[in-house]
Amino acid sequence: MFVRCLLLFIFASENLKNRKLMKSFRDRAYIAFFLIGFVMLILGAGGLVSLGIVLKDWIPARGVVERIESERVYKYRKMRWKHRVDVRYETAEFGEMDTWKEVYVTIGMKEGDEIGLLYNPDYVREVRFPVHEGWLYGCFCAGGLGFLWIGNVLRKGKNK
Repeated sequence: MFVRCLLLFIFASENLKNRKLMKSFRDRAYIAFFLIGFVMLILGAGGLVSLGIVLKDWIPARGVVERIESERVYKYRKMRWKHRVDVRYETAEFGEMDTWKEVYVTIGMKEGDEIGLLYNPDYVREVRFPVHEGWLYGCFCAGGLGFLWIGNVLRKGKNK
């Protein structure tokens, strides 16, 4: 531990004299921000495109949230939250159906609330919540654009 701290101090003081540490950090940082922003933007755009494809084929319906279960689950060195939503909705062919779905975010969902959903006409228990998924994918796109903007600012700062 002492040797590691000593080496860090030696190299940090040497690099502060030459200012190479800051330059190399900026070189790597803007590339990292560009990569993270690009990946987030692709994930968000892909999610919005998949939602758009589903929107034209699946049937819209209004559902009532019957129950929301949230639990903490330990998965390989991390604590995660699992959210499960039970929804009852009306279909044209089969009448009243109820199903459950694991969601990432339960913001804006309360028991007894009416929410919009899309269901697959071939598999009526397969549902998607377009409003909540749209917000999630939109946040991915906005975060990706933010990371790309920060990467651009760091890249312009490198050229000065």
